[in-house]
Amino acid sequence: MRRVRGIVVGGVGAFLLGAPLAWGRDLPISPAVLREVERSARGEGGGTAAASGSRADETKIAALKEKALGTDSAAVEAIKELKGMGAVARPATIGVLRTMLAKDQAAVEAAVAGIGDSKAAMEYEQQIDALRKEARANVPKLAKEQPETIKKAHEYYKQLVTMTEKMNQAWGLRLAVIEGMGRRTTLIAMWRDVAPSGDKQFSTENETRLRDKAQRAVGDFLEKTAGLEWGRQPTDPALKPIWFYGVSRKIEAYNNTLLEKIMDPDEIKNLQFVNRYREALGLLPLEVDSRVVQAARRHSKAMVDRNFFAHESPVPGNASPSDRMKNAGYPSGGGENIAYGPSSGEASFWMWFDSPGHHKNMAGEGYTALGVGRWQNRFTQNFGGAPRLMLKSEEERAKVKLEGEVLAPDAGRTESRRRS
Repeated sequence: MRRVRGIVVGGVGAFLLGAPLAWGRDLPISPAVLREVERSARGEGGGTAAASGSRADETKIAALKEKALGTDSAAVEAIKELKGMGAVARPATIGVLRTMLAKDQAAVEAAVAGIGDSKAAMEYEQQIDALRKEARANVPKLAKEQPETIKKAHEYYKQLVTMTEKMNQAWGLRLAVIEGMGRRTTLIAMWRDVAPSGDKQFSTENETRLRDKAQRAVGDFLEKTAGLEWGRQPTDPALKPIWFYGVSRKIEAYNNTLLEKIMDPDEIKNLQFVNRYREALGLLPLEVDSRVVQAARRHSKAMVDRNFFAHESPVPGNASPSDRMKNAGYPSGGGENIAYGPSSGEASFWMWFDSPGHHKNMAGEGYTALGVGRWQNRFTQNFGGAPRLMLKSEEERAKVKLEGEVLAPDAGRTESRRRS
C-alpha cells in the first residue's frame, strides 16, 4: 500500500490553515455586523419610516424577517416576499438586506483569507482521491483467511479520516465563498431598489472588489457551480469534489435534525462512525430514517425477549430483514448487521469493521439509509436503498408514515460478545 505524503504549510496559510467551516455554521463575523443583526432583529434601522400596517402585516413581517435571517435556502425567497409587501415592509426589507449583505461579505472575506494556495490544495485532492480508490478496491477483497486485507482496511481508515477532515476544511472555505457570492447578485439587485438615498455601503466599487477577491480564491468555480444540483451528481469531474462535500454536509445537517429525537446515544455514535468511514472512502454518508431505526430496534428487542441471535426471526410476519423494514413502512428491504455483546455504539462499529461481511455492508455503494437499533447488549444495523427523504419536499416527507407501534430506546445492558 502506498504512503501518502502530507503537505507542509508555512508562511501564508494554505488550505490546511484557517478556521474550518461546518455546514450551516458562520465564519467569524465582525462586532459591527453582529450589532446590525441585533438591530434588524429588533426591527431597527433602514432609515425610512414605515407605512402604517395592520396587525396581520406586522405578524407576517416578523415571520418573514426570522426566515430571511436564517441559514437555509428559504432566506432569499423570504426577502423577496418581504420586499413584495411594499412600503409597509420597506424598513424591515432594508434592515434585513443590509444585515445579510454585510454578513455574507464578512464570511466571504474571512473564507478568502483562509483558502491560500490552490495549487497545494489540488495536489492534496489528487492524493486523497487515489488513496480512496485503493481503499474501496480493498473492500471486496476482505476475507478472514486473508487478515492482511483487514489490516490494510485499518491503515486506510486511519489515513483517510485524517486527510478527509483536512480536505473538508478547504472545501468548507470554498463553499462559503461560492454560496455567499452565489446569492449576492440577487440580494444586491433588491438592495438597489430599496436602499435609502445616498447610502453607499454596498457600492458598485465595493462589489467589484469583493467579486475579484472571490474569483482569485476559487477561480471559475463561481461560474461552474451556478447550476449545480445537490440531488444530482455533476457530469463535470472538476465539480465532483465540491458536490460531494456539499451533499455530505447536507446529509449531516439533515441527520442532526432527527438523531436525538429517534435514537439513543449509542445508536447515534454507531451511525456517525459508519458515516465518517463512508465519507473517508469517498462514499456518500447514509441518512437516518425513523422507519429503518424502528426495524432495527424491534429486531434487537426481539432477540433479547425471545433469547435468540440470528437474522431470521421467530416473530410472526417478521422473519427476514426485508419483512421487518417493510413492516415499519420502509418501501424496500436491504442489508443487516447484528451484534451480541458490544459495550457501546463505537465498539459495535469496530466489531463489524473487523468482520468482512459486515464491513462490506457498511461500505455498500447502493445504500442510502441506515437505522441502528440497540436493546440491552444487542445491536442491529439495517441498510436501505430507497430514494433519500432529504431530497423530498416537506410536503412529501409529511406523507411518509412509520408503521407499527413506536418502540422507544432501551437503557438496559449486559456483557457478552458475539456477532453475525
